[in-house]
Amino acid sequence: MKIQQIRNATIKIEYAGKVMLIDPMLGEKGCMPPFPFSHHQELRNPIHDLPMTVDELLRDVDCVLLTHLHTDHIDDAAYEQLPNEMLIVVQDELDREVVVSHGFKQVKVIEGEMQLGDVRLSKAESHHGHWWMLPKAGHTCGYVFQHPAEPTTYLAGDTIWYSGVRRNLDRWQPDVVIVNAGGNKFHVGGHVIMHIPDVLKTMDYAPKATFVATHLEGVNHNHVTRAALLQAAREHGVAGRVHIPEDGESVNVSK
Repeated sequence: MKIQQIRNATIKIEYAGKVMLIDPMLGEKGCMPPFPFSHHQELRNPIHDLPMTVDELLRDVDCVLLTHLHTDHIDDAAYEQLPNEMLIVVQDELDREVVVSHGFKQVKVIEGEMQLGDVRLSKAESHHGHWWMLPKAGHTCGYVFQHPAEPTTYLAGDTIWYSGVRRNLDRWQPDVVIVNAGGNKFHVGGHVIMHIPDVLKTMDYAPKATFVATHLEGVNHNHVTRAALLQAAREHGVAGRVHIPEDGESVNVSK
């Protein structure tokens, strides 16, 4: 399996012969305003360029997986530049209706689990912030990838550490865990994705898993830097189990 960090939460996964693009944010640097009620209001989003052209990024992609529809996970540029015939997997009917409204013809809702070729894809629960944030932050999901020849991989998506993450880890016993680790937060309500303590708790709960951290340094309301996460992992004695790739960098993991 190969996981390529693209930018922000956008990653590309090659798994059992399938190439999956996760949460494509394809707009040019600075094309969107900063998220309000958060720090770094002087920064427009996304705060970095893509590490490749969109044509290069989309080459060989079999399908797109969306954890949810916030603009730092699918933006106007993605709606405009993804092929209309691309298979897109979404978490529920509400998201499907939105994506279909942009002209896409193959939009499927994951109902528990589904097959992508030989890959079993399962929907994993998540919490986009603490319970008091959910009406504003909205709902999201994670995904689990399974194939006999590949490591079982849990993409946590935009979630904090909570009992649902423990249930996911207990149920699937993943070999690889991909965490959105940027600590995004607003002035009121706390973090809406994992920050450093949440990542360390998740690593402690799954001591045999390899971790890959994404959703870092991509948008103005990210609070966690790659350097800070790496330093915390070193101090906690788990740096050897976590990859924190730069934009454009790939991580290879075998079973």
